[in-house]
Amino acid sequence: MQFNKKVVTSIVLGPWASTATADCAPASDPFTFCDIAGRNTVLRVCFDDFNLTYSYGVPGETPQLFLSEPIADADYHPWDAPAPTSGSITFRSGDYAYEVASLFVTQPFDDGIPSVTHFGWITVTRNGEVVDKLECRPEPARYTYGGSLYERMTAMGMVWKGYGRGWTVE
Repeated sequence: MQFNKKVVTSIVLGPWASTATADCAPASDPFTFCDIAGRNTVLRVCFDDFNLTYSYGVPGETPQLFLSEPIADADYHPWDAPAPTSGSITFRSGDYAYEVASLFVTQPFDDGIPSVTHFGWITVTRNGEVVDKLECRPEPARYTYGGSLYERMTAMGMVWKGYGRGWTVE
């Protein structure tokens, strides 16, 4: 699977990108960490009390793509039961959208203790057309899936009404 280099190079980074790294800022919480399969790149989706950030690039270097938006504007779809635990968050920049999806599947070990397998991917679209899909390497120790983002959004007075209605302010 080839990442469309035009996607990365077409993005204009803000002045903050020169000092950002592929890791979360010290005051931020992780939402999803993802090592991209077959590449030496990582995706970090992080958030603080007000903003979400999307950072893609080589670990320890200036990100190739860095996006930020207010939590209140997030296109975040938390897990809706019944199903494997899943959710997604989409960032937009110009004609491009970057949907980060996570899926957690619980399966029992032989002794009945549950095992959790994590999957993830980033779907890149341009004007609604898929231009690339990056798969995450499943590594449970490197994955998080931020329930605390849901808590922060509800603390802001937002209520999740499901996939049909999304978030509302009450």
